[in-house]
Amino acid sequence: MNLNCNLLSISNDLPYEARSFRFIEFFEAHLSSSLSLLDDDIKSFALQSALAGGKRIRPLLVFHFAGRSDVLNDSTLKASVILEIVHLASLIHDDILDGAEIRRNLPSMHEAIGSHAAVLLGDALFGFALELASQFPTTRVCSIVSEATRKTCSGEIRQTFARGRSDLSLDEYLSFINDKTGELFRASCQIGAYLSGADQDTIDLAGEFGLSLGINYQVFDDLIDSFEDPDNSDKSLGSDWETGKMTLPVILLRNVATVDEVEVIDHLIRSGRDNKPEGNIRSQTLQLFEKYEILPKCIQYFEDSFSRTQSLIDQFPNIHLRDDLNAFIQSFTLKFTKLSNLKTSNFLAL
Repeated sequence: MNLNCNLLSISNDLPYEARSFRFIEFFEAHLSSSLSLLDDDIKSFALQSALAGGKRIRPLLVFHFAGRSDVLNDSTLKASVILEIVHLASLIHDDILDGAEIRRNLPSMHEAIGSHAAVLLGDALFGFALELASQFPTTRVCSIVSEATRKTCSGEIRQTFARGRSDLSLDEYLSFINDKTGELFRASCQIGAYLSGADQDTIDLAGEFGLSLGINYQVFDDLIDSFEDPDNSDKSLGSDWETGKMTLPVILLRNVATVDEVEVIDHLIRSGRDNKPEGNIRSQTLQLFEKYEILPKCIQYFEDSFSRTQSLIDQFPNIHLRDDLNAFIQSFTLKFTKLSNLKTSNFLAL
């Protein structure tokens, strides 16, 4: 499974984009090689899911926090693969829970092989990730991955239990996404910092940065689900609404709406996928989004939160790490420019 480490060179003289691209090339090869060790009956499905694409955010975070080196350490690659496999497993399960039909412009795994098999495939990938983590000479890596996996599932479970609960508070919403998305970001940064030999204060700060970034990433994803044009997306949209999942746009709207208006919003949330609300309810809710300028308020909330994430970078003592994280954040900033093209709303007007 191991690649020839003599070939895994990434010159520090290369610009940020070139170094990151070279790492991702090595990562993709290592991911494919690792998944090829799975049982024959599930190997092809795991490879199909993993190699269909992806932003590889968690592997890149491990890479940056692991530190610059002319030769890429096998431990960095292995940790990156472990965290991406956990993420992949969570996506397979999420698509089942949300009834999402598309993932990365392809049929979601439960659409391709059935929900029963897809659940078990996700379970197998969780188990495989922990198996790989246990192979490190220290239990620290396995401990961080296990905790992040547990909290990721816990956050999803708590959010599932809260579906259709229209009185969900902003703090409760943030606690859900803190676990379901933030914890894997935190684990990626902490493991990378640990592998670099960083002290505990730096490892803790790395975790704080990762958690903050992960929360912002989930808020962004929730805004896309509510406001993106379906023609511009590579996955199913509107699933949060259809499953009665409360996210930032609806929470902010309920906080400013009148009692009568809240009844309209709650009717839409409670309707869910199985009981489509009549057209006038959708139309009324759309008007409320526009009346209270919820999309601009969501964007402002996101920008304020993201500024805090950026400010954490200055606290790292290593100048090279700060440079890499600022470059990494810049790629996020470009991605987040999509917010300026959103409109109210992608599905309420249907």
